[in-house]
Amino acid sequence: MTTSIELFFAGLISSILGSMVGLGGGFLLVPLLRLFFGFAPAEAAGTALALVVANSGAGAFTYYLQRRVHVKIGLLIALGGFPGSIIGAVLVKFLSPQAFDWILAALLISIAIDTVWRRSKSVAERADHADVQTIDGMSPVAAIVAGLAVGLVSSLFGIGGGVIVVPTLLYFSTLPAHAISATSHFAIALTSPVGLITHALQHDIRIGDVLALVLSGLIGGPIGARLSLKLKAKQLLYFVATALVIMAFSLVIRHIT
Repeated sequence: MTTSIELFFAGLISSILGSMVGLGGGFLLVPLLRLFFGFAPAEAAGTALALVVANSGAGAFTYYLQRRVHVKIGLLIALGGFPGSIIGAVLVKFLSPQAFDWILAALLISIAIDTVWRRSKSVAERADHADVQTIDGMSPVAAIVAGLAVGLVSSLFGIGGGVIVVPTLLYFSTLPAHAISATSHFAIALTSPVGLITHALQHDIRIGDVLALVLSGLIGGPIGARLSLKLKAKQLLYFVATALVIMAFSLVIRHIT
């Protein structure tokens, strides 16, 4: 039987780690809901977005006060993310539980490997900037296209879209690592409510569990944002990769044990 206390602590841990790496909290919460709380894929995706909305909103606000958010890039990503969020929430209804878990695991492992082996050196060497708004960052078209994928993945898997935003900004922008985490959170905070509303209209959300997750997201978001200041750029990359691998293996183990 799911208890609010258990969900709160699961959400708190997920939101702190998610805020630290700009992934919105859902990247750990969804497998926890699938493995330990018995949520169906659509329920896990929809309910987890409640934490993602609270976590990303609180984290984005903290990052914004720290002047680490590239506002223009975040807004362009959100522009593409709005329609993607609606599409993703609808598509999850057509995935079996096993397909849901394995597709997500494959996605996360591929991103983790590529992040560590191909991008860590170049990103670690990027210079920090006192004002990230002075950086062009990335092309508007690339940001909007990325936003479409962000919205789709966010609503389809309930993980907030950070697994798309962070690698995209690593690959196609010139932002320093700390600005990448901050801008990712900002974009997720704008797009995830659309997915949450769409899931709610489809009755995918366990309303009784939302309060505990929202509270954990509001508390964990600012904590993670502040803790991220203590990590160097390269450490942040390894943190992202480790979190993604842990999530992927938890999903795979569900179907081979």
